[in-house]
Amino acid sequence: MKQITLYVYQSIDGCPARADKQVDDAIGKADCLLLDEETYLDVFMNHLGWPITEKETFVVAQADCNLTEKQSVKFITGDAVAEIGRMKAAGDGVMVAYGEGIAAMLLNSGLADEIVAITLPKVAGGEEKALSGIKADNAEWVVRSCRLLDSEKVRTVYGRV
Repeated sequence: MKQITLYVYQSIDGCPARADKQVDDAIGKADCLLLDEETYLDVFMNHLGWPITEKETFVVAQADCNLTEKQSVKFITGDAVAEIGRMKAAGDGVMVAYGEGIAAMLLNSGLADEIVAITLPKVAGGEEKALSGIKADNAEWVVRSCRLLDSEKVRTVYGRV
């Protein structure tokens, strides 16, 4: 069974922060990438094209809005929970997920196996949170590791019990 690892970047007060090389490294080691539509568009627009050429990417969206044409990007427009559940059950490996929408879907459906939270040393303020739209599911999580990155960011890995 594939493991789904969710990456979350946040400020000290839980507001979203831009991902850095930690996600790039994780994507490089993963079998595939899971994104939501907003994150896909954000990556595409900030790189003036699609930078992830060597990994298969799956985008959960309302409609197929593929701007990449020749890259290995596939859209999941139907029952995303069922489709990702099938993908998870098919074989071994790691699926890396990133984005607020995909995070809510994975956590609310119990599909995420691990959460890697990178906390930046700043207070952003505001109402938006890096993990919003999450329903309490009474799942038990434990801290698997915690370390300091670049003398400032904290990387905490939570695993589902």
